[in-house]
Amino acid sequence: KMVLLKKASHIVIDSLERFFLWWGKFVAIHPYPVICTCIIITALSSLGFLRFRMEHHANLLWIPADSAYNVNEDWLELFFKKKERDQIVLFKSENVLTPKALNEMFDIYQRIQRIEVDGKTFDNICATVPIADIFQTKKRKKRQTEIGNDDSNDNATYDYEEYDFWADDYNEYNEDDEIITTVQRINFNKYGNKSSNKEAALETVDSLPDNIYCDLVTTLNEKCILTNLLEIWRYNEEHIRTATQQEIIDAVNILTKSPWFGYEVDYTKFLGGIERNTSGH
Repeated sequence: KMVLLKKASHIVIDSLERFFLWWGKFVAIHPYPVICTCIIITALSSLGFLRFRMEHHANLLWIPADSAYNVNEDWLELFFKKKERDQIVLFKSENVLTPKALNEMFDIYQRIQRIEVDGKTFDNICATVPIADIFQTKKRKKRQTEIGNDDSNDNATYDYEEYDFWADDYNEYNEDDEIITTVQRINFNKYGNKSSNKEAALETVDSLPDNIYCDLVTTLNEKCILTNLLEIWRYNEEHIRTATQQEIIDAVNILTKSPWFGYEVDYTKFLGGIERNTSGH
């Protein structure tokens, strides 16, 4: 068997040596035809780059193109094309729940807000979500009450109170009332309690007359979809710059609603590598 293998190896090697000897002589005798032929073959082989494209969609890389999932995905892309692209900024530190880390977050937030391209700012291009401002804290300035004579316009009393939409009727305010938005630090009482009457609130919405409901929905303000710890202080620079570490920790542990959006939120999901004390905080 060893003799047969040696003979076969000798035949293969001898054939390769004779072929490359012939090929070397041919290239030396006819250099230009060989060069031109190589260029032409390479050019023809490169024509495929005209239709070359990079594919980064996982569903097209790993699932058959004619699968039900891809067919449905193509339909969604055609009629409900997404125009948003999520961007995530990660902060890495031994402890991000510190005033220093919070200030660095706000510095980056300010830099993003200053971005301007073709006359458009970040607020012009960001994805937005409707915000029911009526659920946020309001100040109601009542009619001024005269204390002195009729000529005294400076003597007036103002009654400020927190306004809860569901606690009053829709038409509580008349034309003489003025709504002024207030800026509170953190309202733990309002945003730290889980909604126990969510079903009652939904029933209240369903019971609203169509004209009132439509008027309410069409007049909602919109805010950019930015979810981070800064929304706890409503992006108020003074409050963020003066926040203490204990206030930050309390806010993450106690708040169950976003003071900025008014929706339910779990701020612990924004964090990684969480360490808790004996009380679970």
